[in-house]
Amino acid sequence: MNYYLAIDEGTSSTRTLLFDENFKLIDLSQKEINMIYPKPGWVEQDAEELYHKTEETMVEVVERNNLSWNDIIGIGITNQRETIVAWDKNTGNPLTNAIVWQCRRTDELINRYPAEFWREVKRKTGLVKDPYFSGSKIVWMIENVPAVKEAYKNGNLKVGTIESWLTFKLSGKHVTDLSNASRTQLLNIHALDWDDEILKTFGLSKDILPEVVGTAIDKGFETKFGPKIYGMIGDQQSALFGQRAFEIGDAKCTYGTGAFVLMNSGAMPPKPHPGLLTSIGWKIDDEIIYSLEGSIFTVGAFFKWLKDIEMIKEYTDLEKYSRNIENGGVYIVPALSGLGTPYWDSDARGLIIGLTRATKKENIIRAALESVAFSVREVIDSMQEAVWTKIRKMNVDGGATKNKLLMEIQSDLLNAEIFVPEFQEITALGAAFMAAIGSKNLSINEIKNLQFSGIKIMPKDNEKLEKDYYIWREAVLRSKGWIKSTNISY
Repeated sequence: MNYYLAIDEGTSSTRTLLFDENFKLIDLSQKEINMIYPKPGWVEQDAEELYHKTEETMVEVVERNNLSWNDIIGIGITNQRETIVAWDKNTGNPLTNAIVWQCRRTDELINRYPAEFWREVKRKTGLVKDPYFSGSKIVWMIENVPAVKEAYKNGNLKVGTIESWLTFKLSGKHVTDLSNASRTQLLNIHALDWDDEILKTFGLSKDILPEVVGTAIDKGFETKFGPKIYGMIGDQQSALFGQRAFEIGDAKCTYGTGAFVLMNSGAMPPKPHPGLLTSIGWKIDDEIIYSLEGSIFTVGAFFKWLKDIEMIKEYTDLEKYSRNIENGGVYIVPALSGLGTPYWDSDARGLIIGLTRATKKENIIRAALESVAFSVREVIDSMQEAVWTKIRKMNVDGGATKNKLLMEIQSDLLNAEIFVPEFQEITALGAAFMAAIGSKNLSINEIKNLQFSGIKIMPKDNEKLEKDYYIWREAVLRSKGWIKSTNISY
């Protein structure tokens, strides 16, 4: 029996999952990653910790199952996107902490560029003006970290997103895949290469950037352990692929720290939509698939906040307290780090509105659940408008899908079937699929024939929920621009 390793390097932990040739999960190893918060709104991680803990999980899962590295057919990497690492090309050592996708430190920096530039960025990259993406983070590093500035000046600087960093440490190759590159705001998604004009405006040299490859890599990159890396794909695109969203209009939502809704938009970039992102889903051989994406920054993070302030003790309390009560006129906008799709407002902040003397804790918890479903509905509405396609079914994954009430609310709001697969390691499965395709051991047609078991949740008419959705959208408007209008920098 031979096996695949899927490295799943997420925001809060890094994991290696061991799949057999039939894509049955055999084992996994997981290690938590420390978060660093130097200032309000700033988020960093130790790049060396990211690599070493990833390597430890790889070794652990192989040794624990009494395997040799020769038993591994190939490796697939999926990862948190936009997070950027800078390192010295000679020593291979990071020059500063990785700047995480959640970090908002470039809020002011991006305002130095004119509106015309950002219109071109949207047209060429599919992405909007926001600190979320990697490009402005690289500029900030070069301008504000002396070691990075010196390495750039001397021609010794290399930068990359997480899959690029891990691949460099494991194989010595400085490469990135199209799905991750399309999240940097530096890649022209039409030309499939770094955009010279955007780089010039940002003041960046192409020499510091990795070579761009497909998501399934037929030649592979040999690692220090022997097996080759045959697949690289950003975590949200990997989940879309793992959910087998192979037809135009197929959609998925991953409910994690944030929520990310992706839709297969076909072999051509869709017409730009002001609130949606266009990214590259995957590239296999000569076939390229684009995806529409909506990003909701705060989902699981909001539930954790409820736990931190002791409104709930366990996450199961979310459904326990909400199942048999309405929101009581309470509406929550979970904008703890700004609003993503379709507003892209980094100055927005979280809001709870509609409180009265009669408000109970349970009303607030119910409103928190509804706020997540409302946020996803808003993204789906934008997608349906962009592609003129009504979603009849949405596949879901991530921790919050364990909350059946949330899934029922979501189904009712979308008037669509929600499918919760029994196997929840969908993101890692997508990476394993990519490794198998890259190593020429699997085809998309064979993936289509695999059987997935799971729970189907069908929509019910819910007039009150529909009415509440439009009231909630009024609350969202009141949360916008809070930082800018008050000069409170939290």
